[in-house]
Amino acid sequence: MKSDKPFVHLDHVKFSYYSSQGEVEALRDIDFSVEKGSFTAIVGPSGCGKSTILSLISGLLKPTGGYITFYSEEFAPPKIGYMLQHDHLLEWRDVYKNILLGLEIKKQKTPQNLELIDSLLEKYNLSDVKHQKPSQLSGGMRQRIALIRTLALRPDLLLLDEPFSALDYQTRLSVSKDVYDIIKSEEKTAILVTHDISEAAAMADTVVLLTKPPCRVKDIIPIEFEKHGISRDEVRNSKLFQQYFDKIWKELQNENTNQ
Repeated sequence: MKSDKPFVHLDHVKFSYYSSQGEVEALRDIDFSVEKGSFTAIVGPSGCGKSTILSLISGLLKPTGGYITFYSEEFAPPKIGYMLQHDHLLEWRDVYKNILLGLEIKKQKTPQNLELIDSLLEKYNLSDVKHQKPSQLSGGMRQRIALIRTLALRPDLLLLDEPFSALDYQTRLSVSKDVYDIIKSEEKTAILVTHDISEAAAMADTVVLLTKPPCRVKDIIPIEFEKHGISRDEVRNSKLFQQYFDKIWKELQNENTNQ
């Protein structure tokens, strides 16, 4: 039975920090929810605090106002996986040992988790590269491996901070599609921070649009390709995709103009 509560709720979250110029108000009023199993994208002007929101959700930072609430049937905080712009694969370890790293650190290298890794590598056609060194892989392949490494820890929530921005355009399209497919296939809840409007519209179920600092939520845009019979393989060629892109672009341009 589906819960009537969201998986994650940011309730009027605020965040300030101190610099040499004094107190800086980064986030003024962040209020949005993330449903379990959904894919949410956060976009906004450069420097508006998108990555700060992920740091608050993960617990790396504490809000100076408001609340972040997680709802689960187990009444326990979710396991959170983080995927960054750079894959941080260790060159002196092969792919398989890189995937094992998180499990080793957390002392969770159990037979069940090793079986999960093998099944993920097989399922996503990565078994053939598991004994190669990271330098032998393309940038796109490295990000796929980084995602498998994150999934090996069985996270309930994936936080993706500009994970494709270091890739060239063609690779970016391919890898973002693969990562979307893997996340949906594994039924994970994901929050993506990106400056790429087309990426947000193509991957997300919901786009949260932010203002310039001090940051607030300007708009929450549901992305409803499936409702209109458009598969995710076809979205970039659809008129609806262009409509979403234009709407987000216009709101961002208005935000930049008002600076």
